[in-house]
Amino acid sequence: TASSPRITYVALGNSLGFGLWDFSRGGYVYRYGAALAADTGATVSLINLSVPGWTSSDLLNALRNRWTFRLSVMSAQVVTWDIGGNDLLRARDRYIAGTCGGLDNQECLREAVTTFGSNWRAIVREIATLRGGRPTVYRTMDLYYPFVAQDAASGRLPVLLPYLRQTNDIIRATGCGVRVANVYAAFNGSYDAPRQPALYLSFDGYHPNAAGHAVIAGQLRALGYEPAIAIPVSCS
Repeated sequence: TASSPRITYVALGNSLGFGLWDFSRGGYVYRYGAALAADTGATVSLINLSVPGWTSSDLLNALRNRWTFRLSVMSAQVVTWDIGGNDLLRARDRYIAGTCGGLDNQECLREAVTTFGSNWRAIVREIATLRGGRPTVYRTMDLYYPFVAQDAASGRLPVLLPYLRQTNDIIRATGCGVRVANVYAAFNGSYDAPRQPALYLSFDGYHPNAAGHAVIAGQLRALGYEPAIAIPVSCS
């Protein structure tokens, strides 16, 4: 209606945010946008800037140097982002190929987590700076693990899963008004006895299917819509 509030929702991320392989509803971003409108009664303008294949370095570079991203975040009352899966995926591929480096063939995995941590903190600072202390709903998510069955069968799981856990620990420690959807638990359960999230994966065995995207959107929706007030740019 003419009196309905208006909300600009900006989504940042990789192929998850893009909605790859969710042919019914366009991915968790569009599902979450619909929930946002239904729950608040607002008219929601969605700007989805998610790019398949992006790493944390790509997102950080865009937030620093691409005006489309900067102006969009400046205008948003709701910002979501998912990033980091491709950082670990590339390192995992190198580990499997035996080209990861180090005496234990795990150097690239350690480097991936370290680089992600630095990028993650910088991403949060960039988003907070662009919002300039205005009330904002900041929502993100930790990472699920789609390779439990394969890596358990090959004996790789005890090596690789701890790196995902370290990455998720970085995400979950963000604080400062950034609420984190617990997607890992929804998909995989515990770290001690992880399950293969087969029901939530598409035919490629990696990206979520429609049911998986619905779960992610539901986890975000469950966090509510309380905004953070004047999030400090030194956060994280």
